[in-house]
Amino acid sequence: MTVKKNIPLLLFLLVSTWMDALWAQEMVPPRDLYTPQQMEMIEEQKLTIKSNRDVFRNSLSEEQKNLLKNASLSLKERQQELMKTLSAEQKQVLKGNRESVRRLRETFSKSLTEKQKSELKLRKQNLQERKNKLKDYKSGFDGRRDKLKEKKQNIKDRAKKIKKSK
Repeated sequence: MTVKKNIPLLLFLLVSTWMDALWAQEMVPPRDLYTPQQMEMIEEQKLTIKSNRDVFRNSLSEEQKNLLKNASLSLKERQQELMKTLSAEQKQVLKGNRESVRRLRETFSKSLTEKQKSELKLRKQNLQERKNKLKDYKSGFDGRRDKLKEKKQNIKDRAKKIKKSK
């Protein structure tokens, strides 16, 4: 008799395990997707971006650093205020940083095969779909929250009717 009660649970576990295995096959880890040379390029990009940020941060004055720490402003407002205070030299550093990152990305994208491009495009679509689903769920647009509230209210109403009938 306990086996019959556990059949739905066992079936659920079996199906979920099977779906996880399918999902894992669908997503290729980045290390398996890229060649060793491409992985080196990615590491170079990370190091370049990090060093560019360090150079820029070191060029900031105390007043500019305080602007960035100002919690009363939103992130966008802080960035706008900082941009107003930048010297010509600092603006040139930022421009150089953007250009070097753009060049690195271009050389990396030229090294990708068609298969890699299609896999990356698929990943991007999957991530966007998951992000949108999460956003919809959090905002309640998918109707789940409303349905849950309705079910809870129905349960309360039924409980009240049962109490009144007793």
